[in-house]
Amino acid sequence: MKFNYVLLVLFILMLISCKTEAKTPSKVPKKTAYNIQVKPTETKQIKPTIKLSDNSNERKPTIFSSKFEYNKFSVNLEEKFKNIVENEFEQISEKAGISVAVYKEGTLWTYAIGIASESEKLKTNTPFMISSTSKTFLSALILTQIENGLYGLNDTLDTIFSDYPEYLLFDWNIINPQVTIEELLTMSSGLSVYSDNIEERNILIKNPELTPIDLINLIKTPYSESGNFKYNDTNVVLLGLIAELYSGQTLAELYRQNFYIPLSLTALTLPEEGIKWHKNISQDPASNFTLPHMAMPYTDISKWSSGFGNMIDAAPFEFGYYIGSMGRTRYACCGIISTPENIARWAYHLYSPNGMAVSESIKIKLKNSTSLDNIPPWSSSTRPGSIPGEYGYLVSKKIFKNQELITTTYGHPGGGSGYSGWMHYSPDLDLAISIMTNSQMNFIGSCKVENPGDCISMNIFQAYKDLQLSK
Repeated sequence: MKFNYVLLVLFILMLISCKTEAKTPSKVPKKTAYNIQVKPTETKQIKPTIKLSDNSNERKPTIFSSKFEYNKFSVNLEEKFKNIVENEFEQISEKAGISVAVYKEGTLWTYAIGIASESEKLKTNTPFMISSTSKTFLSALILTQIENGLYGLNDTLDTIFSDYPEYLLFDWNIINPQVTIEELLTMSSGLSVYSDNIEERNILIKNPELTPIDLINLIKTPYSESGNFKYNDTNVVLLGLIAELYSGQTLAELYRQNFYIPLSLTALTLPEEGIKWHKNISQDPASNFTLPHMAMPYTDISKWSSGFGNMIDAAPFEFGYYIGSMGRTRYACCGIISTPENIARWAYHLYSPNGMAVSESIKIKLKNSTSLDNIPPWSSSTRPGSIPGEYGYLVSKKIFKNQELITTTYGHPGGGSGYSGWMHYSPDLDLAISIMTNSQMNFIGSCKVENPGDCISMNIFQAYKDLQLSK
């Protein structure tokens, strides 16, 4: 009995010894290309950067509806707006629908014509993918974080990531550690395009655990010297990562907290507020994703059928797969879903002196950031009468001119994969326009100088300006 008691005591002592044994901390591999010093401070907790919602069949749809009673423009002016949209739309041969909003502090005009799908007409509150217009939310967020002292415009990537050892595992022969926040904002970093690696991207998209870091790791080409403009979404992926790391929140949470809720905007941010990647996603129709249902993407469907039509009807996948894949591969760049009403109001709040999205100093920085050396790819036409645009902190400056100067605007277009969009704000008219279509309109419109969306914008600005001059 005494012998058994002794064995029991020894066994308990062994258990205590096992529990109190010190663990050997894991070491972070050191890079040889650059001697990047990690600050001797406690490593910050890194939140997962992509939080996906539940299956779309289990979620309540996001309802898009007008939240306010707005003032109206004059009856004659609204009739002119309507005629401008209808005249342009009628001349387009391959089309689905178009939705337009014009906004000026408390005054709104909206109009929609065409179809959202083969079974639904387009409504003014039908949501669209706004694509690269999403970038305007990111630049506003980054500049706000800089204003709040989280980091600096001239901080380099090695400085930015110095408190995050996990990110020192980037291949610094691929990602230039001396690139600054400003170079990312102006797309002059010299970094290669992650989406060019199509083969590995198509494999990666099926990984349920995909993160934005995986997108950066798709890059296999060494960087070029920084300083030269090249429109490239690698820049915005890195900016999105930085915004999340320094706030401890996802982009969806940041946009909702800083912009959607304070400005009463209805919008969704993919992928976090999108559809969870699940084994049956290719057959998920996402039927209860939004109300009204999103406008379906129309484009060249020769890959699956022939001619022009609804991509989702022609493709071997449903809309849930489209939303899921777009959200995962276009992180921080192009993943917001909204309506022209909301985006026209966003443009006004972002750039107007009467707006409330950001401080006045940030508005000035955005407008002053553009340069003639940075001509975006959608604005490089040499057609007679076409004036090249300028690019800045994820903002595009555009001059509208007919026989004479009409106005200068700030904003950002969006498009691709079956959608097109235009967002413009005119400082001298204090007027914002948002136009969205569920088809790609990268061709010349009736004004013979611009695409259809910019033809409509130009004529709306002209109609409004003429009214102001006649008073």
